Amino acid sequence: METKQAYVGMDLDTTGGEVVQAIIDAIKQDNKDAVVEDYMVYKKVKAPKQLVLRRETVEDLLGSDWEMDRIHIYMSSYFGFIKEWDEDQLIIHWENEE
Repeated sequence: METKQAYVGMDLDTTGGEVVQAIIDAIKQDNKDAVVEDYMVYKKVKAPKQLVLRRETVEDLLGSDWEMDRIHIYMSSYFGFIKEWDEDQLIIHWENEE
């Protein structure tokens, strides 16, 4: 029996420009299996079982300081369960393996 892959992730508003691109690039850099789907007005970024967004990676890509609380401005929705969210990282994961 084939098992369906459980993805977690977030939808990001494309009007965020370079910040949203830095968030997407950070997710791709820190999550080797991350996938980006472009729906013109938003981008869906997803990964199997767990997705990590690290403040430090976003800052490196932006070349400036960035606060994790600012994700509220760009993330219109997420899917999965928030495991951790502090000033350094956001972790979304899937609790149920079945």
